[in-house]
Amino acid sequence: MSTKVLCRLPNHVGDCCMALPALRLLEASGFTPVLTGKRWAEDLFAGMGWRFDPIEGHVTEDFRRIRRLADLAGGSPLGLLFPNSFSSALLFRIGGIRSAGLATDGRSFLLDKAIPEPSKMHEVERFFYTTAEAVKAWGKTPAWEKAPEELGLRVLSRHKAAAHNLIEKFGIPERFALIAPIARGTHHGQNKCWPHFDELCVYLKSRDVAPIIFPSPHEIDEAKAACPNGIVLEPTTLGNYAALAQLARVVVANDSGISHIAAAVSAPQITVVGVTDLKRTAPWNTRAAVCGEMGHWPTLDEVRSRLDTLID
Repeated sequence: MSTKVLCRLPNHVGDCCMALPALRLLEASGFTPVLTGKRWAEDLFAGMGWRFDPIEGHVTEDFRRIRRLADLAGGSPLGLLFPNSFSSALLFRIGGIRSAGLATDGRSFLLDKAIPEPSKMHEVERFFYTTAEAVKAWGKTPAWEKAPEELGLRVLSRHKAAAHNLIEKFGIPERFALIAPIARGTHHGQNKCWPHFDELCVYLKSRDVAPIIFPSPHEIDEAKAACPNGIVLEPTTLGNYAALAQLARVVVANDSGISHIAAAVSAPQITVVGVTDLKRTAPWNTRAAVCGEMGHWPTLDEVRSRLDTLID
Protein backbone atom coordinates (compact mmCIF):
# COMPACT_ATOMS: atom_id res chain seq x y z
CA MET A 1 0.00 0.00 0.00
CA SER A 2 1.48 3.34 -1.05
CA THR A 3 2.17 6.11 1.45
CA LYS A 4 -0.27 9.00 1.47
CA VAL A 5 1.12 12.51 1.01
CA LEU A 6 -1.00 15.56 1.86
CA CYS A 7 -0.37 18.01 -0.97
CA ARG A 8 -1.11 21.71 -0.51
CA LEU A 9 -2.04 22.92 -3.99
CA PRO A 10 -1.09 26.36 -5.32
CA ASN A 11 -3.63 29.16 -4.91
CA HIS A 12 -4.13 29.99 -8.60
CA VAL A 13 -5.68 28.00 -11.45
CA GLY A 14 -2.68 28.25 -13.73
CA ASP A 15 -0.25 27.16 -11.03
CA CYS A 16 -2.46 24.19 -10.14
CA CYS A 17 -2.36 23.07 -13.77
CA MET A 18 1.41 23.49 -13.88
CA ALA A 19 1.74 21.33 -10.75
CA LEU A 20 0.12 18.35 -12.48
CA PRO A 21 3.37 16.70 -13.70
CA ALA A 22 4.73 16.95 -10.15
CA LEU A 23 1.64 15.26 -8.72
CA ARG A 24 1.81 12.58 -11.39
CA LEU A 25 5.49 12.05 -10.52
CA LEU A 26 4.55 11.61 -6.87
CA GLU A 27 1.99 8.95 -7.78
CA ALA A 28 4.33 7.20 -10.23
CA SER A 29 7.03 7.09 -7.54
CA GLY A 30 4.87 5.04 -5.18
CA PHE A 31 2.95 7.66 -3.19
CA THR A 32 -0.76 8.53 -3.06
CA PRO A 33 -1.47 12.26 -3.42
CA VAL A 34 -4.19 13.61 -1.12
CA LEU A 35 -5.01 17.13 -2.21
CA THR A 36 -6.05 20.21 -0.30
CA GLY A 37 -6.49 23.74 -1.57
CA LYS A 38 -9.05 26.21 -2.92
CA ARG A 39 -12.51 24.73 -3.39
CA TRP A 40 -12.61 25.29 -7.18
CA ALA A 41 -9.66 22.88 -7.62
CA GLU A 42 -11.83 19.89 -6.69
CA ASP A 43 -13.83 20.08 -9.91
CA LEU A 44 -10.75 20.81 -12.02
CA PHE A 45 -8.86 17.77 -10.71
CA ALA A 46 -11.85 15.43 -10.36
CA GLY A 47 -10.69 13.22 -13.23
CA MET A 48 -7.33 12.49 -11.63
CA GLY A 49 -8.83 10.18 -9.00
CA TRP A 50 -7.13 11.78 -6.00
CA ARG A 51 -8.94 12.65 -2.80
CA PHE A 52 -9.54 16.38 -2.37
CA ASP A 53 -10.46 18.39 0.73
CA PRO A 54 -10.90 22.17 0.53
CA ILE A 55 -9.49 24.83 2.80
CA GLU A 56 -11.33 28.11 3.00
CA GLY A 57 -8.80 30.65 4.25
CA HIS A 58 -10.21 30.75 7.79
CA VAL A 59 -7.42 29.86 10.21
CA THR A 60 -9.40 28.00 12.87
CA GLU A 61 -11.53 26.06 10.40
CA ASP A 62 -8.55 25.25 8.17
CA PHE A 63 -6.59 23.96 11.15
CA ARG A 64 -9.44 21.59 12.05
CA ARG A 65 -9.61 20.35 8.46
CA ILE A 66 -5.86 19.78 8.22
CA ARG A 67 -5.73 18.06 11.61
CA ARG A 68 -8.57 15.76 10.53
CA LEU A 69 -6.78 14.94 7.27
CA ALA A 70 -3.59 14.19 9.20
CA ASP A 71 -5.52 11.87 11.51
CA LEU A 72 -7.12 10.07 8.55
CA ALA A 73 -3.66 9.58 7.05
CA GLY A 74 -2.47 7.87 10.22
CA GLY A 75 -1.11 10.77 12.27
CA SER A 76 2.07 12.74 11.53
CA PRO A 77 1.83 12.07 7.77
CA LEU A 78 4.05 13.32 4.99
CA GLY A 79 3.17 16.63 3.34
CA LEU A 80 4.21 18.44 0.16
CA LEU A 81 3.86 22.20 -0.15
CA PHE A 82 3.56 23.77 -3.59
CA PRO A 83 2.96 27.36 -2.36
CA ASN A 84 6.06 29.28 -1.28
CA SER A 85 4.36 30.99 1.65
CA PHE A 86 5.18 30.96 5.35
CA SER A 87 1.49 30.52 6.18
CA SER A 88 1.15 27.27 4.22
CA ALA A 89 4.12 25.78 6.07
CA LEU A 90 2.79 26.99 9.42
CA LEU A 91 -0.63 25.43 8.84
CA PHE A 92 0.86 22.03 8.03
CA ARG A 93 3.33 22.24 10.95
CA ILE A 94 0.56 23.06 13.44
CA GLY A 95 -1.46 20.21 11.92
CA GLY A 96 1.33 17.75 12.69
CA ILE A 97 2.31 17.14 9.06
CA ARG A 98 5.95 16.42 8.19
CA SER A 99 6.25 18.71 5.20
CA ALA A 100 8.67 19.07 2.34
CA GLY A 101 8.81 22.33 0.41
CA LEU A 102 11.09 25.00 -0.95
CA ALA A 103 13.10 26.97 1.60
CA THR A 104 11.32 30.25 0.82
CA ASP A 105 9.75 33.05 2.87
CA GLY A 106 11.84 32.29 5.96
CA ARG A 107 9.97 29.06 6.64
CA SER A 108 12.76 26.47 6.67
CA PHE A 109 12.40 25.84 10.42
CA LEU A 110 8.77 24.82 9.88
CA LEU A 111 9.65 22.18 7.29
CA ASP A 112 10.69 18.60 7.90
CA LYS A 113 12.56 18.78 4.57
CA ALA A 114 13.63 22.25 3.41
CA ILE A 115 14.51 22.02 -0.28
CA PRO A 116 17.00 24.58 -1.65
CA GLU A 117 15.54 26.96 -4.19
CA PRO A 118 16.50 26.00 -7.74
CA SER A 119 17.88 28.31 -10.41
CA LYS A 120 15.39 30.15 -12.59
CA MET A 121 13.21 27.70 -14.48
CA HIS A 122 9.68 27.17 -15.76
CA GLU A 123 7.07 26.75 -13.02
CA VAL A 124 6.29 23.22 -14.24
CA GLU A 125 9.96 22.34 -13.76
CA ARG A 126 10.08 24.11 -10.40
CA PHE A 127 7.14 22.11 -9.03
CA PHE A 128 8.62 18.93 -10.54
CA TYR A 129 12.03 19.61 -8.96
CA THR A 130 10.42 20.18 -5.55
CA THR A 131 8.56 16.89 -5.76
CA ALA A 132 11.57 14.91 -7.01
CA GLU A 133 13.66 16.20 -4.10
CA ALA A 134 10.89 15.30 -1.65
CA VAL A 135 10.65 11.77 -3.09
CA LYS A 136 14.41 11.35 -2.59
CA ALA A 137 14.19 12.67 0.97
CA TRP A 138 11.49 10.08 1.68
CA GLY A 139 13.79 7.26 0.60
CA LYS A 140 12.51 6.50 -2.89
CA THR A 141 13.75 7.10 -6.42
CA PRO A 142 11.72 9.51 -8.60
CA ALA A 143 10.01 7.55 -11.38
CA TRP A 144 10.93 10.17 -14.01
CA GLU A 145 14.03 12.30 -14.44
CA LYS A 146 12.26 15.27 -16.05
CA ALA A 147 8.76 16.66 -16.43
CA PRO A 148 6.71 15.06 -19.22
CA GLU A 149 5.84 17.09 -22.30
CA GLU A 150 2.13 17.16 -21.43
CA LEU A 151 0.46 18.30 -18.21
CA GLY A 152 -1.88 15.32 -18.43
CA LEU A 153 -5.19 16.50 -16.98
CA ARG A 154 -7.84 13.79 -17.26
CA VAL A 155 -11.41 14.95 -17.84
CA LEU A 156 -14.36 13.05 -16.40
CA SER A 157 -17.11 11.67 -18.60
CA ARG A 158 -19.61 13.87 -16.77
CA HIS A 159 -17.60 16.95 -17.74
CA LYS A 160 -17.53 15.84 -21.37
CA ALA A 161 -21.29 15.26 -21.25
CA ALA A 162 -21.79 18.67 -19.64
CA ALA A 163 -19.74 20.30 -22.41
CA HIS A 164 -21.95 18.74 -25.07
CA ASN A 165 -25.06 19.78 -23.12
CA LEU A 166 -23.82 23.38 -22.99
CA ILE A 167 -23.16 23.34 -26.72
CA GLU A 168 -26.71 22.12 -27.33
CA LYS A 169 -28.28 24.47 -24.77
CA PHE A 170 -26.72 27.61 -26.22
CA GLY A 171 -26.71 26.54 -29.87
CA ILE A 172 -22.93 26.78 -30.11
CA PRO A 173 -21.88 25.88 -33.66
CA GLU A 174 -19.29 23.23 -34.47
CA ARG A 175 -16.76 25.91 -35.41
CA PHE A 176 -16.21 27.82 -32.19
CA ALA A 177 -13.32 29.41 -30.34
CA LEU A 178 -13.10 29.85 -26.59
CA ILE A 179 -12.04 33.40 -25.81
CA ALA A 180 -10.69 34.44 -22.40
CA PRO A 181 -10.17 38.22 -22.47
CA ILE A 182 -9.77 38.75 -18.71
CA ALA A 183 -6.69 38.14 -16.57
CA ARG A 184 -7.11 39.02 -12.92
CA GLY A 185 -4.71 41.31 -11.13
CA THR A 186 -1.54 42.91 -12.46
CA HIS A 187 2.04 41.80 -13.02
CA HIS A 188 4.55 44.23 -11.53
CA GLY A 189 1.85 46.89 -11.74
CA GLN A 190 1.08 46.19 -15.41
CA ASN A 191 -2.22 45.10 -16.93
CA LYS A 192 -2.09 41.46 -18.07
CA CYS A 193 -4.92 41.80 -20.61
CA TRP A 194 -4.31 42.11 -24.36
CA PRO A 195 -6.36 45.09 -25.63
CA HIS A 196 -7.56 43.65 -28.97
CA PHE A 197 -9.84 40.78 -27.99
CA ASP A 198 -12.99 42.44 -29.27
CA GLU A 199 -11.43 43.09 -32.67
CA LEU A 200 -10.39 39.45 -32.69
CA CYS A 201 -14.00 38.44 -32.03
CA VAL A 202 -15.09 40.42 -35.08
CA TYR A 203 -12.44 38.67 -37.16
CA LEU A 204 -13.48 35.23 -35.91
CA LYS A 205 -17.07 35.92 -36.92
CA SER A 206 -15.88 36.91 -40.39
CA ARG A 207 -14.18 33.50 -40.59
CA ASP A 208 -17.39 31.74 -39.53
CA VAL A 209 -16.02 30.87 -36.09
CA ALA A 210 -18.18 31.73 -33.07
CA PRO A 211 -16.21 33.62 -30.35
CA ILE A 212 -17.54 32.04 -27.14
CA ILE A 213 -16.79 33.39 -23.66
CA PHE A 214 -17.56 31.51 -20.44
CA PRO A 215 -16.44 34.03 -17.81
CA SER A 216 -15.95 33.27 -14.15
CA PRO A 217 -18.85 34.49 -11.96
CA HIS A 218 -17.02 37.68 -10.95
CA GLU A 219 -15.85 38.51 -14.50
CA ILE A 220 -19.19 38.65 -16.34
CA ASP A 221 -19.43 42.44 -16.58
CA GLU A 222 -15.74 42.78 -17.41
CA ALA A 223 -16.03 40.21 -20.20
CA LYS A 224 -19.04 41.96 -21.72
CA ALA A 225 -17.23 45.30 -21.58
CA ALA A 226 -14.04 43.89 -23.07
CA CYS A 227 -15.77 41.95 -25.86
CA PRO A 228 -19.14 43.41 -26.91
CA ASN A 229 -18.80 41.40 -30.14
CA GLY A 230 -18.16 38.17 -28.27
CA ILE A 231 -20.84 35.70 -27.21
CA VAL A 232 -20.79 35.88 -23.41
CA LEU A 233 -22.52 32.91 -21.79
CA GLU A 234 -23.16 31.94 -18.19
CA PRO A 235 -20.25 30.75 -16.03
CA THR A 236 -19.49 27.06 -15.81
CA THR A 237 -17.16 24.88 -13.76
CA LEU A 238 -13.46 24.47 -14.50
CA GLY A 239 -13.94 20.79 -15.28
CA ASN A 240 -16.63 21.64 -17.83
CA TYR A 241 -14.38 24.35 -19.26
CA ALA A 242 -11.55 21.86 -19.73
CA ALA A 243 -13.91 19.58 -21.65
CA LEU A 244 -15.09 22.51 -23.81
CA ALA A 245 -11.46 23.40 -24.57
CA GLN A 246 -10.98 19.92 -26.01
CA LEU A 247 -13.87 20.54 -28.42
CA ALA A 248 -12.97 24.09 -29.49
CA ARG A 249 -11.15 24.92 -32.72
CA VAL A 250 -8.86 27.07 -30.61
CA VAL A 251 -8.61 28.67 -27.18
CA VAL A 252 -7.33 32.26 -27.18
CA ALA A 253 -6.34 33.66 -23.79
CA ASN A 254 -4.04 35.96 -21.93
CA ASP A 255 -1.31 34.38 -19.83
CA SER A 256 -3.91 33.31 -17.27
CA GLY A 257 -5.56 30.29 -15.73
CA ILE A 258 -7.52 29.60 -18.93
CA SER A 259 -4.30 29.37 -20.95
CA HIS A 260 -3.04 26.69 -18.58
CA ILE A 261 -6.36 24.78 -18.55
CA ALA A 262 -6.10 24.61 -22.36
CA ALA A 263 -2.51 23.41 -21.98
CA ALA A 264 -3.56 20.83 -19.39
CA VAL A 265 -5.83 19.07 -21.92
CA SER A 266 -3.48 19.68 -24.89
CA ALA A 267 -6.04 21.83 -26.70
CA PRO A 268 -5.03 23.97 -29.69
CA GLN A 269 -4.41 27.39 -28.24
CA ILE A 270 -2.98 30.86 -28.68
CA THR A 271 -1.70 32.63 -25.60
CA VAL A 272 -1.09 36.36 -25.93
CA VAL A 273 1.53 37.86 -23.64
CA GLY A 274 3.00 41.29 -23.07
CA VAL A 275 4.04 41.66 -19.44
CA THR A 276 4.78 38.14 -18.15
CA ASP A 277 7.89 35.98 -18.48
CA LEU A 278 7.47 33.14 -20.96
CA LYS A 279 10.44 31.32 -19.46
CA ARG A 280 8.38 30.86 -16.29
CA THR A 281 4.76 30.63 -17.36
CA ALA A 282 4.45 29.77 -21.06
CA PRO A 283 1.73 27.16 -21.65
CA TRP A 284 3.21 23.67 -21.24
CA ASN A 285 1.59 22.30 -24.39
CA THR A 286 3.19 21.09 -27.60
CA ARG A 287 0.15 22.45 -29.49
CA ALA A 288 0.39 25.92 -27.99
CA ALA A 289 1.17 29.02 -30.02
CA VAL A 290 2.41 32.07 -28.14
CA CYS A 291 2.18 35.60 -29.52
CA GLY A 292 4.12 38.45 -27.95
CA GLU A 293 6.83 38.54 -25.33
CA MET A 294 7.63 40.22 -22.05
CA GLY A 295 7.58 43.97 -22.68
CA HIS A 296 5.89 43.73 -26.08
CA TRP A 297 2.24 42.87 -26.82
CA PRO A 298 1.54 41.30 -30.23
CA THR A 299 -0.38 43.25 -32.85
CA LEU A 300 -3.85 42.19 -33.95
CA ASP A 301 -2.41 41.16 -37.33
CA GLU A 302 0.15 38.91 -35.67
CA VAL A 303 -2.52 37.08 -33.69
CA ARG A 304 -4.87 36.83 -36.68
CA SER A 305 -2.08 35.35 -38.79
CA ARG A 306 -1.39 32.69 -36.17
CA LEU A 307 -5.11 32.08 -35.76
CA ASP A 308 -5.53 31.38 -39.48
CA THR A 309 -3.22 28.37 -39.24
CA LEU A 310 -5.43 26.85 -36.53
CA ILE A 311 -8.95 27.39 -37.84
CA ASP A 312 -8.53 26.66 -41.55
